[in-house]
Amino acid sequence: MSVHRLAPSELRYLLLALSKEWERAVLEHAHTRDLTSAQVEILLVLNESGPHSMQDLGQMLLLNRDPFRSVDSLVAKGLVERGSGEDKRKVLWSLTAEGTTAAASIVATDFTLLRSFISDIPVESTGTLVSLLRELQGNVAPSGVLEERFGAQQSPVADLLSAQSLEEIQNNRSTVVAARLRQVIDMKDAGDARTAYEKYGPMLAQRDVTLTRRAWFSLLDQGGPVSDHVLAHLSEVLTGNAEYLLTDDEKVLREIDNHMRAENALLLAGVTGFGGRGSLDAGALQALAELVQKRLDASEKD
Repeated sequence: MSVHRLAPSELRYLLLALSKEWERAVLEHAHTRDLTSAQVEILLVLNESGPHSMQDLGQMLLLNRDPFRSVDSLVAKGLVERGSGEDKRKVLWSLTAEGTTAAASIVATDFTLLRSFISDIPVESTGTLVSLLRELQGNVAPSGVLEERFGAQQSPVADLLSAQSLEEIQNNRSTVVAARLRQVIDMKDAGDARTAYEKYGPMLAQRDVTLTRRAWFSLLDQGGPVSDHVLAHLSEVLTGNAEYLLTDDEKVLREIDNHMRAENALLLAGVTGFGGRGSLDAGALQALAELVQKRLDASEKD
């Protein structure tokens, strides 16, 4: 049995050397040559979960200083712009179209570097490495930061390393995904996004999918970035079908929509024993009628 050996300063050196090499490769990329590492992280955070206040940015970046100077520089470069949230007194910072392009390019570079650095390492060893690094991170950073930033984007390690492109495993800012999510919530939860999160969040957690409140509202607003792995589980929890948020097959989408409308109609009508919740809409009535007709047709054939 071999004995692992380690010098007091060796782990720090190993982590620093890897970090420096990764940072050098990213900053040499065409879209990031004139950016600092702090500015790169700001672009990524805004890309991952939408507009942030200056204070929130500092927390997500784990900076010990105010990120104002870095944000101000990104504004001057045309990559970030100032806006406001529901509370008009709160200043929020978000990406411009050019900033979104730059962030997507950085993520693509990270993906290429990841595969380059660990392509020869067994998947099980990579998983162990990531788990250990997350434990170490938990000792030096507030809990929840990793889930806040990366939970919605995570895929199984084997899927991530076998993918030939980001498009194979991730949807980035898909308006289609956002629209379908809102449609389901309108249909099943009367459009109440907060109530829906409280209902579906624990169901996702049972599947080892962590979706924070901020990530949830980001998906409803812009549809990503999010991994297909997460979308499949989210789709199944919401609709009973893992393809709903991923497929472009209109027939499949129509069947799932009709099924959800029929379920909702039955619930509204009190057929399932839960009591009425209001008046039936035309879509629900039509779906219910189609469901009844299908069953009548099936019984006639029998």
